[in-house]
Amino acid sequence: MASILVADVPEMERTIRDCLPGHELMFVRTMREAMSALRRDGYQLIVIGLHFDESRMIELLSYIRGLEQYRNAPIVCVQGLEMALPESVLKSIDVAVKALGGLAFLDLRESAQAFRHHCRVLGQTAVSAS
Repeated sequence: MASILVADVPEMERTIRDCLPGHELMFVRTMREAMSALRRDGYQLIVIGLHFDESRMIELLSYIRGLEQYRNAPIVCVQGLEMALPESVLKSIDVAVKALGGLAFLDLRESAQAFRHHCRVLGQTAVSAS
C-alpha cells in the first residue's frame, strides 16, 4: 500500500479512488494545502490534476521537483474532467509534464479510449512506489 498525495479538484476524487483502491490517499485542493502536506508527510507517489487549484498543475509539479525529499519521487499528472481539449494540446501538456520531471500525463476521462489502460498504469505506478 502506497502513501499517495492527490492534488486535484473534488470531482476527480471518485475516479482517483477507483484507480487506486487499497492505497492511502491524501487529497488536497489548494496550493497552500499541497505545500503544507508535502512538508509534513513523506509520500511515495504524487498525483496532480490538470485543473488543480485553478489549473496550477505545472506550478505544483515544478515546486515539488525543487524539494530535496521529492527529487526522485514519481509524479503522475492526470486529466479527468470532460472538456473539449484538442489532441495537440494534450500532447503538448504531456511533453511539458515529462520535461519538468513528471512520469506521465494520463487521460482519466471515462469517455477516453485509453481510460482503463491509464487507470491501470496509475495503479501499477502506485504498487511500484510502495
